[in-house]
Amino acid sequence: MVRGFRPVVLLLALACGHAAGDAALRLEIAGIEGEGWHAAGVQVSLRRDDAGRLSAQVSAARLGLPAPIGSLDHVHGECRALVVTQRRFSCHELVLGIPGSTPAPLRLQGRLDYRRDTGAVEWDLAFPAEQPGTLRVSGRLEDAGWVVELAASDWPVEALAPLAALLGQPVPPIAGHVDLALVARGRDAALQGLVFDLLGKGLSGANDEGTLAAEGLRLQLRGSAWPDGEHTAFDVRGTATDGEVYMEPVYASLKAHPLRLTARGTAGRDSVSLARLTVEQQDTAHVDASAEFMRTADQGWRLGDALVRLPRAELPGAYAVLLQPFLAGTPLGELDTSGLLRGELTVRDGALDEAWLELIQVNLDDRAARLAVYELSGELAWAPARDDAPPGRARPLAMRWGGGFIYGIPFGAARLRLEPRGSRWALAQPVSIPVLDGALEIDTLELGDFTTGDDTLLLDARLAPVSMRKLSNALNWPPLSGQLSGSLPMLSHADGVLTIGGELTAELFSGTVSIRELRVERPLQPRARLRAEVELRDLELTELTEALSFGLMTGRLEGYVRGLELIDWAPVAFDARLQTPPGDRSRKRISQRAVDNIASIGGGGAGVLSTGFLRFFESFSYEAFGLGCRLERDICEMSGLEARDEGYVILRGRGLPRIDVMGFATRVNWSALIEQLQGIIESEGPEIR
Repeated sequence: MVRGFRPVVLLLALACGHAAGDAALRLEIAGIEGEGWHAAGVQVSLRRDDAGRLSAQVSAARLGLPAPIGSLDHVHGECRALVVTQRRFSCHELVLGIPGSTPAPLRLQGRLDYRRDTGAVEWDLAFPAEQPGTLRVSGRLEDAGWVVELAASDWPVEALAPLAALLGQPVPPIAGHVDLALVARGRDAALQGLVFDLLGKGLSGANDEGTLAAEGLRLQLRGSAWPDGEHTAFDVRGTATDGEVYMEPVYASLKAHPLRLTARGTAGRDSVSLARLTVEQQDTAHVDASAEFMRTADQGWRLGDALVRLPRAELPGAYAVLLQPFLAGTPLGELDTSGLLRGELTVRDGALDEAWLELIQVNLDDRAARLAVYELSGELAWAPARDDAPPGRARPLAMRWGGGFIYGIPFGAARLRLEPRGSRWALAQPVSIPVLDGALEIDTLELGDFTTGDDTLLLDARLAPVSMRKLSNALNWPPLSGQLSGSLPMLSHADGVLTIGGELTAELFSGTVSIRELRVERPLQPRARLRAEVELRDLELTELTEALSFGLMTGRLEGYVRGLELIDWAPVAFDARLQTPPGDRSRKRISQRAVDNIASIGGGGAGVLSTGFLRFFESFSYEAFGLGCRLERDICEMSGLEARDEGYVILRGRGLPRIDVMGFATRVNWSALIEQLQGIIESEGPEIR
């Protein structure tokens, strides 16, 4: 093994000095080494032409260099202008190739100098001008250490692949151009310091999985690294001021929301410690964090401990960029927002240990007009239940709001406080939420721990009387009279399904409406499905028909809607019947308009009383009324009090003049029937043709 350049250069100088005319010399050296480097299988070919110009070809089966380069195989160099003096061994036209190191062979051109008196090696190499822009690598290697400088200007990112592979680093599948200035210093294989300044322009590309993508990105990074015990410390600062990025599921336009980043910490072979990570995105959020990452047995990385602080997050920017991607498909997936957020979360050994979020004057408005909450403020705190947890670790949830609506029904200001009880939260004291001119009185409210997948809710409440006229106006219904009141017995929510444990009752039109077996799947979401059984008892027909502008009817009404099923709040199936209660002794009268409307619904035609002497009577007595509809596949099978001839009796008259209202349409298109009823309600009466 030959040590150092000096013996080899001496042999070369002697050989070249004795060669006359066109002469050649070939040397083979088993091994050669210097401070921090070594070479094996070295071959040297020298030639002096007739003009006295010396050239050389050098190859090495293996070349070992300091990290991060390491070992290279089949290195080949050609020196077209070799100068050998007592002090120097210089090559001013060097072409260096490493064909086996990368998918695309690495080729560099430049100069190489060796100082025979000090053993120092200096080089200045550039990539051939086959690409736009420039890229140069220069440096110095001597006993005191080494320094490497890398400078690039407007260099294509994809053309960095050979150099990155030489350094043992992957190049992402991304296009664009970079300006780069990097200086690294070290001794032997140890890095003593590194500084860099990188500017990426028009960076675009994506990974094979489609989980990471960039388009037109402008990125600037500046930083340094230095030894810190057995680790390497680093300090990096950066900005991203243009383009678009996607990191599944988060998308951000950096032109609209520029990003600033600072990262300080240490890195080792099996761990990375972020002493401070600061990410600030304009009009979006400011995040401060510290974290520990560790390499696992399968060479992957996992998060150990972390502390993330959110001093400020601004809506709507923070909602659109940070929250909405994770809320897609939920009732909170399409909101118009405003306000501020603050928060903090702690991770212990890779698991969420504690979280806290404060809302400050937040407004949430669903774009589908299903839900809105205004002036929402308060604190949400969470910590898992643990046997070794100190007392008071779990904090109450306290919220207040100024108002809002659910499906068009407005509610007013209220305060809500939930206290931790084991792994759940429970209402600290009853609360009253204004609803129109009434109120929802909540006595019991319990929530599960949603962070563990427990989305259960338990509610026991009652509705203080609400004006039906105000409710119908809020829901864009025909104006109804009377009041709505009732109870919500043990309403619960679990696994995306809302159910009522008992019977929901409401006072309506001086009668009672009862709802049993209520079940709502995916409430506040698209394709919500409702199932229920409904009973109507002793409703006052005068109030009902006046509210619907149907024409006057007096008497009482009862009925049911069995097997009711709604999708997106539109009926798709039911078996319904409305009728006069058996034994009803109330006065029963019906106006001409109501007779015509009922006949029109049953397919008997409108204006049946518009001719003949019956047109002189304003109202008639009747004995009983009955009308049924069984809905399936948008077809309503109609029925009445009894079948007769080719139809069915809807209204049986009494006294003189006696009238019976018949129905002849037994199968009616449901959508057409709804349009017909809507037309009757909105008009002064049926159109007579």
